[in-house]
Amino acid sequence: IILFIINFTMPHIKLEHTKDLELTEIESIFIELINTLVESINIKQQNCKCKSIHIPIAPKINHFSHVEISILKGRSNSIKKKIGEKMLMILKKSNEKNNKHEQFSIEIRDINPKHYFTSNTL
Repeated sequence: IILFIINFTMPHIKLEHTKDLELTEIESIFIELINTLVESINIKQQNCKCKSIHIPIAPKINHFSHVEISILKGRSNSIKKKIGEKMLMILKKSNEKNNKHEQFSIEIRDINPKHYFTSNTL
């Protein structure tokens, strides 16, 4: 039962991107990523911790967007696959208006609850 309660204190969502994105674009991407998690696993929206990191690159290098999701272990591989596929579609959709080639990737990391500490009581 304690592990079930701890599962509510996640996940962490990190977006790394090479394109200059407007704040509204970043917010829109995070909203869709969070909604995917809320629909797929038992979490509360207000417990998601999001951060965006812009990575400057040389002009002739292809752009990329990478999302790393850190969640407490215990979700099945099929759930993680479903989340990864949905999130990949979100990233691709966010780039539809640009004609530039961009690479997208999603990484879902399991965190051992014995090694995760938080003051969150939500």
